[in-house]
Amino acid sequence: MHPYRLSQAILVCLLFISCSSAGSGELGSKNFFLEAAEEQQNQERIWRNVPTERIAELPIDEEVVLYNPGYIIPDINGDVYVVDYGVYEILRFDSSGAYVRSYGNGIGKGPGEFLSITSVSIVSDSIISVIDSNNKTKSSFSKTSGRLVDSELFDTRKAPVRYAVTDSGVEYIVRSYNKFLFESRFEGNNVEFGELIENQDSFAAMLTDGLLGTHGNNMVFVPIRFPAILIYDVDGTLLVSKKTMAYDDHFEEPRLVRVESNGIVSYRGEGGLVTGMVNFEGDEILLHSFVDEGVVAVDVYESESAEYKYSFRLPNYTLTYIMNDRMYQAIDTTVVVFSIER
Repeated sequence: MHPYRLSQAILVCLLFISCSSAGSGELGSKNFFLEAAEEQQNQERIWRNVPTERIAELPIDEEVVLYNPGYIIPDINGDVYVVDYGVYEILRFDSSGAYVRSYGNGIGKGPGEFLSITSVSIVSDSIISVIDSNNKTKSSFSKTSGRLVDSELFDTRKAPVRYAVTDSGVEYIVRSYNKFLFESRFEGNNVEFGELIENQDSFAAMLTDGLLGTHGNNMVFVPIRFPAILIYDVDGTLLVSKKTMAYDDHFEEPRLVRVESNGIVSYRGEGGLVTGMVNFEGDEILLHSFVDEGVVAVDVYESESAEYKYSFRLPNYTLTYIMNDRMYQAIDTTVVVFSIER
């Protein structure tokens, strides 16, 4: 399942999150993301014409088949990794589009097998890490051979949904059912932050409805249902909280919906979707915002300050992954590659 679609399906409990670091106080408001966030200097979008050209489709090898591509991870060296949810494997293609190898052993609960794939990270020149929230595992594969190197099993309250790692090895985790939403891990030190508090007003945040990235050694978190960008350091200190350009674009506050099935009561988040995808490329955050019906804007921000720079329109409504002056879109059983001039 694609991480965006997964975030819509995750069941959440009656909690809400403080955007302050652990032990530094509580905001105590159901609009915590926005009340903590500063306004952008520019209040209106600056539109740029960004030409795109369709240049290829993956796979180019006739013997290689994609059944249900959804999650695409472009690598800085030009390779692209495609999660095929039809067979639960990650396929790697080089910069020319040629198939290189696959990672994972398909559907299951055994070593290197998956029940879900919610995050894929290129950890280094040698390791690829895959988060399976249903199996509660982080599996590491050799980038060169494809073999399983290590698998870390978590208990339910520690299990990651999102995972990112910096070049220096700082790990960041987003979780669903812990008292703290975030965790950083570096040189044997674990710091939990983003404290969850019992909700007296029966309002729940959409706990894992967000996308995770890094800049330097800092963590960047973009909630899907709130128009904000949050940047934390490795100690869990909130460094930056900025409203995004989607703040005034028909923003609808998310709501919690009670669901009862076979006598079991659960809750799911509805409404408030403002972001479909976030790309982290170099010193920029590329945030895909729903502007009008059928129109998606890519809003570009500085990675360090989350300050808005400019926007451009996507060629169609499909979720798009951008890196190395290329765009990748999963359409049916192919990945369409565009060149982009920005």
